[in-house]
Amino acid sequence: MSAEVAVLGCGAFVPGFAGLTGFAAGEASPDHAEPKAELVPRRQRRRASVLSKSFADAYSDALDASGRDAATIASVFGSAIGEAATMVGLLDQMWGDAVMLSPMRFATSVHNAASGMISIATENRGITTAIGADHDTPAMALLEGIGLVLSRGESVVVCCGDEAPPEDLVPAGAGWDLMTAAIVIGPVESAPPASPRLSGLSMTPAEMLDFDAQMPSEKLASLRRNPNIGLLDLVVAIGRGDQDRLRLDRGAGRGFSIRVEAGGSGS
Repeated sequence: MSAEVAVLGCGAFVPGFAGLTGFAAGEASPDHAEPKAELVPRRQRRRASVLSKSFADAYSDALDASGRDAATIASVFGSAIGEAATMVGLLDQMWGDAVMLSPMRFATSVHNAASGMISIATENRGITTAIGADHDTPAMALLEGIGLVLSRGESVVVCCGDEAPPEDLVPAGAGWDLMTAAIVIGPVESAPPASPRLSGLSMTPAEMLDFDAQMPSEKLASLRRNPNIGLLDLVVAIGRGDQDRLRLDRGAGRGFSIRVEAGGSGS
């Protein structure tokens, strides 16, 4: 089996933009300030965090672009801090308010809350995993996804993101803004010939992508500090047809990178 994997679809949620296409074009959209999570039934959606809902939007866009079956596709969800805002809120209740904790809120405070919610919503029967690796989360999630593609011969959705961290969790000035990105990868042998290829995920020096979104400079800087910015960089690069080795973090990780090539090219 080829060491490459094919890219079958991409998606993203960045507040203020209409999906990956809107963000890549730098076209702001006030109608997309909050995630819609239309993939998820309304009852589940009401109790979901903004992070889980933004995962649903990015996941849905990438899956739709790929044409793969939502009920069978495997998935890997990556998040550096996961549902930290919900978790910190529960801890505040536990130690400060002396009230009974909500079992429902506890269920949505775990690191795999989004993967569970989306799996239930789509009646998915495939493998799903949740990974946290700080600023190397995109690289490790891709590594897990590529391993599933190569070992099982099936398509995988890799979805990474983090919401803004609670104020007490990170030092002042080190926080970030919400973003999620998703990519569907699959075996080269069964992919359309024109599908872009990914290969060579390793700790190899590479350039970092820069994008020109239409947002204030301080908001753009905050977005770039998100631990999962590397996956957003990757899907933007794929969308604009880049062919190069791309770093999967903005300097805060260990320097993992991956090669992006056009369909039909060698590794």
